[in-house]
This record gives sequence, structure tokens and C-alpha cells, in this order.
Amino acid sequence: MPKNLFSIFKILIKLLLTAGALYWVFSNVDTKALGATLAQADPIMLFGSFIAFFFSQLFASSRVRTFFECIGIELSEWLNYKLYLLGMFYNMFLPGGIGGDGYKIFLLRKDYGVETRKLVMAVFMDKLSGLWALTILLLVLLSNVSGLPVPAYWAWLLIGAGTAGYYLMLRLWFKQYSGSFVKIHLKALGGQTCQLLCALFILYTLRVEGALLPYLLLFMASSLLALFPLTIGGLGARELVFMYGAKYFVLDPQIAITISLLFYSISALSSLPGAYFVFHTKTLSKDYVG
Repeated sequence: MPKNLFSIFKILIKLLLTAGALYWVFSNVDTKALGATLAQADPIMLFGSFIAFFFSQLFASSRVRTFFECIGIELSEWLNYKLYLLGMFYNMFLPGGIGGDGYKIFLLRKDYGVETRKLVMAVFMDKLSGLWALTILLLVLLSNVSGLPVPAYWAWLLIGAGTAGYYLMLRLWFKQYSGSFVKIHLKALGGQTCQLLCALFILYTLRVEGALLPYLLLFMASSLLALFPLTIGGLGARELVFMYGAKYFVLDPQIAITISLLFYSISALSSLPGAYFVFHTKTLSKDYVG
């Protein structure tokens, strides 16, 4: 299949999956109640969720910069953050073609002459570190859930064994990254913790009372699913997790869906500054002054 046709086919599939998931979700919830839930939102707490998400961006941007340093690319924090915003915008609003990560790889290869294979691996390892942090936090939350069929300490055993195995893999096959293991993964934990705080602020925004842990568990589970680019920016996929999870935990489905929609809106709005760099790519050059 020609490359252009494949890109068109890929974006059509994503659009269909996104539309299908959203249709299914909204046909199973009370949209009037959803609107009423949004109408009572606390604007101060909503602002807090934006701040938490912004800090998660800073952590994530700094983390990928450390991976680039491991393969010999020295980027200033500002240039790296601009590349990060560009990547976010591409992934959120321009899901066809090479995507945000692919475009960053193209720019860095052009400016720094680093092999494509090394750049792709650095980006992949960055995603893997994010997955590690997400899994760690999900297991920590699960360890606090009562009534599980396995003892809570199993979560901590999995965290220890999984992290040890992960580090050993880096030492054996990806030595260039193992020296920065602690720094990279503290940033990964910082970024995911800020996203969890963002979800917590959203719960406060919606004035949710009672147990918050089930909502946070669903948020982390939906974040795991959103790592796989099946829909546009995770839209639709997250909502499905919240809808079915709300039934399992006997939660208010309107609140659950609203959490997901607000998080998507925060992500989308936070990605908009990246649009500037789509039209001003010269500002992403290492030689740019201005």
C-alpha cells in the first residue's frame, strides 16, 4: 500500500474508532445529567488541574531530554520543551502521517546527524519509562483496595521484581541509558504523579464526595489504554474505560465520564501552543537565535 494511502487509511480507522467509542459512551449515559455535573464545576479547582497537568508536561519534557543526552544530543531545556509541545500538538490534532514523535526524530536527525535507529530507540525507551511509572502508581493504588483476591503485598512484590528486571534489561542491552536510570525514572514518576494530581483536582472540581480511590484507579487504567494510539488523543478509549469501570465499582457514570472529558480538554488546550511551532519550524533549529 502506498505510504500516502496508508496514512489516510490509518487516520480514517482512528476517526471511526473514536467516533464509535464516543457514540457508544454517550448512548449509555444521561447527557442532561452530564451537563448538570459540568455546570457545578469549581473553577479554582479546575485551574489547579491545569497547573498539575502543566507540571506533568515539564517532567515528561525533561525526561525525554535525558534520553536524548544519553545518545549524545545536548538540547537546551527551552528547545526541548518546544519540541515536546510540537509533538503533543501533532499527536492530539494531526494524528495522521508520521506523528509528533516521528517529526521530532526527523528534526533532530537533520540538525544533529544522529542515526534514526538511535533516535527511535530513545523515544521508545522514553515511552517505556512512562509505562513503568504508570504501572507503579497503578499497583500502589491497587494495594490500597480492600477485597482483592490477592494480598496487598503482592503489588509491592511486583513493583520490586518488575523494577529489578527492567533495570537488568537496561544494563544488559541498553547500557547507554542505565547510568541515568534513577534520574530518568524519578522524572517519570514525577510526571505521572502530576497527572494523578490533575485527576484529583478534577474530582474536586466536580465536588465529588466519598471514596475517590476507584475514580483514580479508573483514571490510571484509562491512561494505560491511551498509551496505545487506537483513537485520536485517547478520546473515546478513556471514556469507555470510565463507563465500564463505573459499573464495576458502582460509581456515578456521569461523573466518571466527565472526569475523562475534562482531562481530554485539559490535554487538548495544553497542546495548543505547539501549533505555533508547526508554522515556525525555524525556531526549532539548534542554530536559531531570537
